Amino acid sequence: MSTAAADVPSAADLPVFEYRGVITDKESMSYNPTDEFIFPSVFHAGAYLDDPLGEWYLYYAPHDAPGGISLMYADSLEGPWTEYAHNPIVANEWLPFYERVSHVSSPDVLWDDATDQVLLYFHGENSTTRWATSPDGVTFDDSGVAVTNADGGAGTTETSYARVVEHPDPSSGYRFAMTYMQNRTDDIRRIKVAESVDGKAWDVRPDPLVVPDAATGTNVSGGNLWEWEGQLYVIYHGSTGITFARTLDPTMTQVGPRWELHKASGVGDDTGRVAAPEIVTDGDETYLFYESGDRLGATIAWAQRDPDAVRPPEPGQDPDPLREQCSGAASDEFDGAALDPARWSVVRPGSARHELADGALRIPTYATGVAGASLPLQAVPDGPWEVTTAVSVSPTERFQQGGLLLYRDDANYAKLDLVHGSLGPRLEFIWRQDGTDRNTGFDSVVPPAGLGDTFWLRLASDGTAVQASVSVDGVEFAPWGRTVDVAALGATGVGPFAMRGSATPPEIVASFDWFRWTPTAAEAAACDDAPAVEVQTATRCLAGRAYVAVTARNEGDAAATVRLVTPFGERTVADVGPGRSAYQSFATRSTSVAAGEATVDVTGTDGAQHGSLSATYDALTCG
Repeated sequence: MSTAAADVPSAADLPVFEYRGVITDKESMSYNPTDEFIFPSVFHAGAYLDDPLGEWYLYYAPHDAPGGISLMYADSLEGPWTEYAHNPIVANEWLPFYERVSHVSSPDVLWDDATDQVLLYFHGENSTTRWATSPDGVTFDDSGVAVTNADGGAGTTETSYARVVEHPDPSSGYRFAMTYMQNRTDDIRRIKVAESVDGKAWDVRPDPLVVPDAATGTNVSGGNLWEWEGQLYVIYHGSTGITFARTLDPTMTQVGPRWELHKASGVGDDTGRVAAPEIVTDGDETYLFYESGDRLGATIAWAQRDPDAVRPPEPGQDPDPLREQCSGAASDEFDGAALDPARWSVVRPGSARHELADGALRIPTYATGVAGASLPLQAVPDGPWEVTTAVSVSPTERFQQGGLLLYRDDANYAKLDLVHGSLGPRLEFIWRQDGTDRNTGFDSVVPPAGLGDTFWLRLASDGTAVQASVSVDGVEFAPWGRTVDVAALGATGVGPFAMRGSATPPEIVASFDWFRWTPTAAEAAACDDAPAVEVQTATRCLAGRAYVAVTARNEGDAAATVRLVTPFGERTVADVGPGRSAYQSFATRSTSVAAGEATVDVTGTDGAQHGSLSATYDALTCG
C-alpha cells in the first residue's frame, strides 16, 4: 500500500463513535458466574454458515474463574441480542485437549476459508493462548495450543488476549496474523505479533509492536487490526482506560503516532474504561463493541459511528507544561526561609519537621500514615483548578512514599504518590472515603518506563471530578488512575506529603522543587502583559579572583520582582521598573570559573510567577 503525502491520514480522519448501550445485561444473563464480561468478538455468521442462529454472533466471556467462552446472536448488529441457551460453549475443562484450568477467556473468532471452519482463539491459563475449530461456530470439536510464554522469550509471564486476522501483507508467506498481550517479569504489558500459515502453529516476532507510553500508563492490551478508508490501524487500550489507534503498514512493522480513538463520555452509564475494541462495518454503518467499566466488573457495550460528528483536533504539545512561564498567584517556588503562612496551613504543626533548603521543600517520611503525619496544605479553590509539583523521592522499603495529597480530614482524602508497596514500587491515586480505600489494580500501578528520581505530579479539577496525571519527562502528562468525585470528597486542602506508615522502614526525604497552580483566566491575561526581561552575563577578574556578573533589564511596561541566581549566590530585586535593570556581580572565591548558567526568575507585582530565563556565562581564568 503506497500513500501520497497529501493523503497521509490524521487523527481527524478517525470516526467518532456515540455510546448506544450495554449488550450483556447482567441481571438477565443465564450464565453469569462472576458478574463481569469481557473481550467481545463479532462474527458475521450469515456470511459463512448455512443455518446460523442469527445473522451475527457475538462471543465474549467472564475473565475470573471459571470464565467460559460464551455466545450471543442477533439478526442486526444493533440487536436485540439473544443469549445462547447452553453457555459456556467452551469451559475451563475440556478433555482430551486440556485438563481443568482456572479459567478460559478472551475469545476471538474468524473464518478459515481453507478448511471451511470457524477458528476460535482464547486463553487459559493466562500463560497460554489456544485455538479451537468448529463447523458451525457453536460446537467446537478440536483444540490445541497456539502460543505460550515460552514462545515470547525469557521473562514472559502472560500470553493472552489474542486477536487474529487474515495477514494484511499478501507477500508475507503467512495466512494469518495475531496480536496478543505479553506480560513480563517487570509487570509491564506490551502487544506482540505472531504469524501463522495454518492458524495453529505460530511464529512469534521478537520485538513488541506496541509498548506503553505516558498516555497509556504501564499496560497496553486488546490489540486489534482494523482497516478504515484504506488505511490499516492497530487499535488497543491502555491502563488509562482509553482506546487508541495508530496507523500500521501491511508488514506490521511501521507504527504511526498514537491517537485517541474513543473514551467514555462520563454521562449516565457511559463511564469508566473503554477496552478490547472490536470494530465492525455493515453497509453504511460502523459499530464499536468493547469492554465498558471497571476491569473487575466490566460489561459488553456498543457504540455507533456518528457520520455528522466532527472529531476535535488532537491537543498540541503544552507550551508551558510545568507552568514555568506563567503560574497562579498562590504558587510557591520554595525559595524562602519558611512556608508563607498567608498561603500555607499545616495539619499537626507541632510535629512538623519539613524545611525549606536549597530552593526546595524537604519533607521527611513521617513514621505514620495520613492520620498522623504533619501536612502542609493550601486551600482548594471553588470551580476548576490545577496544581503541579516536581518531586524527588526514592522509596525502596515498605511503605515509604511521597506525593500530592487532596485532603478533607484523616478519613477522607485522595493521594497521588510513588510508594514502595507490598509488590514493589507503585504509582497510585488512592481515594479514601470514611476510612476505606478505593484501591484496585487500576488505582495502584507499576510506574511507567523512564520514571527517574525526579518526576512530576498533577491534580486537576473541572469542578466535578479530579483527575491525576504523571509525567516522566516534564513535557507530557498522562492521566493516572480513576477520577475522584469533587462533591463526594469535599476536600478543603491540597499539598505535598511524605510518610512511611511506621517506624520500621528507615526515614527518607521527599524533596519538592516547587508547587505551582495553573493560572486562572485573569492570571493568564496578566501573564500576557508580563514584563519582558533581557538577560546578559559576563565573567571578569577583580584582584585576581573570578566574578560572574548578571544583568536583567526590564523591557516591558510593568514593574517586576527579579531574582538573579547563580551557583555562587542569588539576589532578589523588587520593583524593577520598565527600562530599569537588576544587577549583581557574584564572587566565585576562586581564581577561575568554569562555563555555566545563570537563571533569572520574574514575578509580577501581583505575586504571579512570570517565568524563568537562563543565560550561559563563559569560563575564565584569572592571573
